Amino acid sequence: MGTVLFMPTLNPNSLKIGYVILINTRKFAITKLQHKAGYGESSKWTHVAGSLGGLTAIEANIPRSRLINLQKEYVDRGYEIKVMRRKNQEAGKRYKVALWWATMNNLPYDVLQFFWFPLSIFCGKIGIVLHNLFSSHKRFLCSELIVTGFYKEGDYLFGKPAENVLPADFDNSGLFEEVKDIWIFAR
Repeated sequence: MGTVLFMPTLNPNSLKIGYVILINTRKFAITKLQHKAGYGESSKWTHVAGSLGGLTAIEANIPRSRLINLQKEYVDRGYEIKVMRRKNQEAGKRYKVALWWATMNNLPYDVLQFFWFPLSIFCGKIGIVLHNLFSSHKRFLCSELIVTGFYKEGDYLFGKPAENVLPADFDNSGLFEEVKDIWIFAR
C-alpha cells in the first residue's frame, strides 16, 4: 500500500469577513528583520492579508493590492497560515474594516518603503525619520494596508503609525485570538 497524502482544505464558513490572515511566506529577510526588532516566535509571520469572507482575501503585494483565493494562493502551495480575529470586536466594525480594505483593491504597492524599511531598523532614530520620509500615503505594504482598516474605524490597536506596523504585530494574544476551526478534514 502506498502513502496517501492529504492536502489541507480551508473551511470557507470559518473565514469571516474582517478576520486577519497571517502567512509564513518563508521570506528570510523579513523574518530576520522582525526577529531583530524583538518579535521572537512571531517573526515567522512574514505576510498579512484581510479576509473578505470565505476563501477571498485582500493583500498588498507587488505590483499592487489584489483579491486572492487563500486556498489556491497559499494553502495549496504549502504555506503555513494562521487566522486571527480581533478580540471583542462587534460584527459591524469587522464589516466596516473589511469594506475599507476592499476599497483599497488595485492600489500600487509601496516598493520604495519595502526596500527602505529593513535599513531603517539598523539606522536608529535617524532611520525612523528617513523611513517616514520615504513612506507613501497613497501606497501600502501588506501590514500597513490591514492595520489602516482598523485605524480608520478608530481602533488604534498597536499605538504606532501604520507604516511602522509589521506582520508579526498581528500575532498578539492581547489584541487578537486565533481562530482554530478553519480546516475541513476528509472522512
